[in-house]
Amino acid sequence: MIYATKGWKKNKVKIQFQYILAVMIAFGVFCTPSRQTLAVDFNDFMEIGAAFMTNLAMHELGHQIVADEVGAENYRIKFFAKDKGQFYFGLSSYDSIPDRSRLPYVVGGERMSLYTFEYGFQSYRNRPSTYNKSLLFFSTFDFLAYTLVANYIEPDNEKYDPNGIRKETGCSKEMLLGFALTKTLINAYRYSHKDANIMPMIETSKNGALFLVGFKL
Repeated sequence: MIYATKGWKKNKVKIQFQYILAVMIAFGVFCTPSRQTLAVDFNDFMEIGAAFMTNLAMHELGHQIVADEVGAENYRIKFFAKDKGQFYFGLSSYDSIPDRSRLPYVVGGERMSLYTFEYGFQSYRNRPSTYNKSLLFFSTFDFLAYTLVANYIEPDNEKYDPNGIRKETGCSKEMLLGFALTKTLINAYRYSHKDANIMPMIETSKNGALFLVGFKL
């Protein structure tokens, strides 16, 4: 568990987060064992794209929900946007926000991603379609991939949520990566074990955030 209130350099390697995601899509969606025979067609690509956009939109919506809760001013979302010459699939921003609420704001996207995972998890169990499989995959691995890129490729980019978390909490790259890996491993375990009673949880308030590991009784 981590609870934190407010107590944030450019790498020469310019590999973008979206390129990492492209590799994730190819490996995770098409190489992960499925309950059905694999047959890739145009509809599969459409469903993968729809799942990616669903996960992305829900992540950005999570930021907006927290922004509204804490009283941020003129908060907004842009998709497929460029800022200072860099491309972003999704970009949430605001004009002003209370200093104490910056942490819950940057954590808000990951909090919402947990809800996306739960929806994808149940939907995949009921109907293992390409869309549901892709949504489950993206919502499982996005925070881990995001943290790896932010920590070791773009450590100075303050628009990356993991960098914002490190700035507001003072935690090390390794500690944050540990939380991201814990979340990913728990949800991967749940995918492969129907009777698993463990789950990662994230809660936020106006001035802090909690990372929890919960158990179903």
